[in-house]
Order: sequence, then C-alpha cells, then structure tokens
Amino acid sequence: MNLEQHKNKIIKKVKNIQDDNLLNQIDTVLNGNYVVAYTIDGKPLTKNQYVSHIESISESIAKGAKTFTTEEVKKQIFSIK
Repeated sequence: MNLEQHKNKIIKKVKNIQDDNLLNQIDTVLNGNYVVAYTIDGKPLTKNQYVSHIESISESIAKGAKTFTTEEVKKQIFSIK
C-alpha cells in the first residue's frame, strides 16, 4: 500500500467515527499536544507543557539553581529511614 492509499484508508475510517471523545483524541494527537509524561503526582503533561517545563528547569540552572549529582541523590534517598 502506498502512502496515498494509506492516507485515504485512514480518512475513510475517521469519517465513520461517531464517538466525539475519540475524535477529540485524534485531533489532540494530530495537533501534537498529546500526553508525553506525568509529574511525580501523576498529573499528565502534554508535549507543549513538558517542553515548557524542561525549558524552565534549564533557565533555573543557568541562573544558578542548586543541582545534585546522581551519587548525591542516591546518598540522600538511602539515608532516609
């Protein structure tokens, strides 16, 4: 199946969808704003939110925010009783 046939096959399937929720999910994926990660609290992060979060962390580090090595984190975690 070539690319054009594949696209047409998908278009036909989408045209037959009656579930509004499913159409919203497809729209979200096609717009690139789907969930790519979760916070430690389980909050979903879309691609845009995740990139923004990473950029803010990078800015904080550039401004001198304290960072920790892997060894420092392991030491801290394993010392908690």
